[in-house]
Amino acid sequence: MKNQYNESKKYRVYGVIGMVGVFLIGVLVGFILNGTDRPNNSIMTKEQCEQLSAKMGWAVTNNRYEEIGQLNKIYSENCLGRNFEQPQQKVEEQKLQKTTCEKIESLLVERLLPVDASDSESHVENAKIFATLSEKGCPENTEDYKTLAKQELEIARALNDDSLTNEHESVEIVETYKRLQMQAEAERMIEKAKKLTNPAIDFIIQLEKIIEE
Repeated sequence: MKNQYNESKKYRVYGVIGMVGVFLIGVLVGFILNGTDRPNNSIMTKEQCEQLSAKMGWAVTNNRYEEIGQLNKIYSENCLGRNFEQPQQKVEEQKLQKTTCEKIESLLVERLLPVDASDSESHVENAKIFATLSEKGCPENTEDYKTLAKQELEIARALNDDSLTNEHESVEIVETYKRLQMQAEAERMIEKAKKLTNPAIDFIIQLEKIIEE
């Protein structure tokens, strides 16, 4: 009797091992036929595929032959070869974002004035454009645009010898410094304005408000 029990148990173990083998062969065949880089538009999530895999394991252990075939088919069609690290929707969103920022850059760059312009206003305008590019352009170019904006502001200030006589232009320079998160540089301009022979109090207050806002 004991031998019969052992024999029965042995055959059940062999049966489970055999079904695991069949299951693995089925997965392997599906892997070869479908490939790992095929487009897979399944909406099943990573968690759902993991749950499906666990169900297949349970079906194999419990000799649920019909369920094994059904689950294997679903798994092969929806989960096999999927890259869950970067969902397709996220990839498409990134592509759209990249296309949008590149378009913004292309349009704004066309507005730049000649880099060899001899008037300070042109360079202030370029600095503003570069500041906008640093905010709205592609993220990987942000720091480069900030550097170019800073350079244009330095040229503009050099051309008018930091006289601060053009109040409108000075306001734009301070505003651009603030956009570039260069508050220290803007504050130095304001301190210089305070040291003028006859500083315009309203003008200085206007500049200080820009920094404080």
